Amino acid sequence: MIKRVIAIGLMIIGLYAALVSFQILLGGKSQKKTSQDPENAQPVHKIYSFSFTKYTPTGEKEIEIEGNSANILARTVELINVVAKAYAEETPVTITADQGQYDKEKNKVHLQKNVVATTEDGTRLLSEELDIHPSKRMMETDVAAQVKKDNIDIEGIGARGDSRLKKVRFKKNVTVIVQDPENKDQGKPTTITCDGPLIIDYEKNVAHFKDHVVSKDERGQLTADSMDVYYNKTTRRVSKIVAVGNVVIENPEGNKTYSDNVVYLAEEGRIILGGDTEALYFEGDGKSLEKELV
Repeated sequence: MIKRVIAIGLMIIGLYAALVSFQILLGGKSQKKTSQDPENAQPVHKIYSFSFTKYTPTGEKEIEIEGNSANILARTVELINVVAKAYAEETPVTITADQGQYDKEKNKVHLQKNVVATTEDGTRLLSEELDIHPSKRMMETDVAAQVKKDNIDIEGIGARGDSRLKKVRFKKNVTVIVQDPENKDQGKPTTITCDGPLIIDYEKNVAHFKDHVVSKDERGQLTADSMDVYYNKTTRRVSKIVAVGNVVIENPEGNKTYSDNVVYLAEEGRIILGGDTEALYFEGDGKSLEKELV
């Protein structure tokens, strides 16, 4: 009888030990699965409102960044619905984007999707990607970009500008459209294209075009290797064009003038030819007549 009781007790203890071991094993597998399953992993340092301000060594604001969410302890802070302000001489440019990253070590901001940078005077840069370098007070992109200011719209591939967008450089495939500020709806615009680069200086009101430059409007077409286009700050119209290298002037009738360089005074409607000059024009019977001009 005693032996039977002992045997039953040992059996119960064995079953209990087996049950405990099974629960421990099951719990370990469950814990391991949870730690390896990214869907079940919980973010450790994620916040849902992020604001950051960086100052220069002299105490001036360098950049402000705001976003809806971020992993603040990572080297790269991930942001959504970004609003950034890059400062230069107390005048910030405000940049918005759907997404962005801030690299704390490199002090670099990368923005993407619907990026719009706007200055206080209304200049806008639009692109799908934009890198901001706060310490250099510079922003750039390698993809297609647009810059719009007053009656001048610029498109091209790759753009770089200072933090106030006072000076912007486009790399290639540039198109500039200049609308008449008084007749935007009726007047035909002036369109200038070039292979690039293009540098436009809004403070000096001049744009420098390089390689296969073509300027067109209702009065004709002007082509050259390079072209400097000056704007009147008051009227916001083209005031002067200086074209250099393989210059060709063509009017709507097809008559052409060739020259080494040309200065076109738009406000006076006067053209000054320089270097070797040759004209090709058509008489009434359609025959061409060439004449060398000195």
